Amino acid sequence: MSASDEKKAMELTEQDNKFIDRFRGKVNTKQEEVEREVRRSSFYAESTDEEIENATKRIFEKIQVVNSEYLQWFEVLLAFVFGIVGYMAPVWILMFQVKMRQIEMEDEVMQFQTIILMLMRIERVNVEIILEWLERYANIFKAPITKCLNNYEAGAWEALEEMKNEVSYPQLIRIIESMQAAVEKIPIADAFDELDSERDYYQEKRKESNERLIKRKGMIGKAIGFAPMVCLFVGYLIIPLVFIGLTSMSDTFSAMTAQKF
Repeated sequence: MSASDEKKAMELTEQDNKFIDRFRGKVNTKQEEVEREVRRSSFYAESTDEEIENATKRIFEKIQVVNSEYLQWFEVLLAFVFGIVGYMAPVWILMFQVKMRQIEMEDEVMQFQTIILMLMRIERVNVEIILEWLERYANIFKAPITKCLNNYEAGAWEALEEMKNEVSYPQLIRIIESMQAAVEKIPIADAFDELDSERDYYQEKRKESNERLIKRKGMIGKAIGFAPMVCLFVGYLIIPLVFIGLTSMSDTFSAMTAQKF
């Protein structure tokens, strides 16, 4: 469209909207009433009868479309669905974050166990040195470990007890209890003698959970991959066949009823 044609179209649309707003909500509006208002309008003062008739027909069709609009059942259903999704979305996001944070905590504790296994065989290694090394590689548990190191000089056992009260991850609590045992003059190698077996157990557990997760993702991927084929099969074969069958059955019943009477 040229600039002049576009300007004329916009003016025509604005005038149609004025008539639509005037008859909005009036379901029993007749075409004669619309034609009467069009003839009264200054915009159509110099128009011919044919132009007024065409404008009346166009405006009346628009009014019918506007007045016949109503809230359908699937729109209400979609509103409820989107409302529930919007209401539960923060909770689902928090659940996802909790799951991811749990995986991160498990990885970090396994990293702590590896560091302790490397340090426990070295002579003159004490709990404070182990805490310093753990602090360097800590991310989630960095704050309680740093606080424990700051309070270590005031009392090693008490600082470890305070850190144990701050954390809630069972595997890390076991490491802290082993540190408390090492503080009480028990050799570090003896305090962490079960660490190697625990680490192997959690590695196997993590491996099994990863395999289950991969299998679940594979099933979801297969379902998503077969979804277009299933939709195509149902939409282009089953639904038309059912529709044709119901239509034929209805026509047969109608013919039988007509022959009976």
